[in-house]
Amino acid sequence: MAKKKKNNIPAKQPQQKNPEAESRVIDELFGNLGEPDIESDIAELGGTETEQSEPEKQPKSRFYFVFAVIVIIMAVIGVISSVRFVAQITSNLLDNTSLKNEFASFIYPVVVNDIAPFEEPDEIPDSSKISCAIWNILLNQDTSEFQKDENNALTIPEYNVSASCRELFGSSVSLNHQTVGTAEVRFTYNEETHTYSASKNIRYLTYSPQIISMTSDGGVYTVIVGYVPPTLAAVAGTSGLTVMPEKYMEYTISRWDGKDTLMSVRFSDYAPQTEESGGEIS
Repeated sequence: MAKKKKNNIPAKQPQQKNPEAESRVIDELFGNLGEPDIESDIAELGGTETEQSEPEKQPKSRFYFVFAVIVIIMAVIGVISSVRFVAQITSNLLDNTSLKNEFASFIYPVVVNDIAPFEEPDEIPDSSKISCAIWNILLNQDTSEFQKDENNALTIPEYNVSASCRELFGSSVSLNHQTVGTAEVRFTYNEETHTYSASKNIRYLTYSPQIISMTSDGGVYTVIVGYVPPTLAAVAGTSGLTVMPEKYMEYTISRWDGKDTLMSVRFSDYAPQTEESGGEIS
């Protein structure tokens, strides 16, 4: 038999694997294990930004809250101030009206007598002071304590008249007690009993006061007073009829510790421009 020829072609050697190529494939599939995790880093960066933004939002929220509280407080203060302002104006108006009425009542006995102007109470004649004092008792005081005589006239002790005079013109005034008045209105003095016989008859009232204006300087008030003449309606006791003052006088009144004292009465150059209102006593 013939011998087979040997194949002298060298056999292929097994191809060696390239570690670098395998590493590239693994890196492409799963990423390079040696490189930093970008996604994790991005996630961490995102988380850090979120955490940093939260503290920034909290100060803004606190600012808006504080601002809202301040606005509410200012609104409440504004409402309270407005209420106080309106209440103060209303109180001042009420006090002004009340004071006018007080002064009108206080000077009513003086206006009724239409006494002459004076600068000091000592200038007033005794007859005028006595008449004003008795009218002050009849108009402004309780007369139920006084006895009545057979003519239904009140019997008023002279010390009551003296006290009433001091209420009007001050504690320093003095009186020489005597019978005063006219045939229509007469206050008879009894020297034996030291009393006056007086009757209240509004038909013979000459004027009633109407307070036109008031100004004050400390405890001293300057008051413009309108002298309103009597009318048939006033005598009959009806109201609703407006009567213009016949003349105007300036009164100076001192108010101290709640007590009023008439200091002077002067002529006034007041000229009414419009219809006066308020302060009249009838």
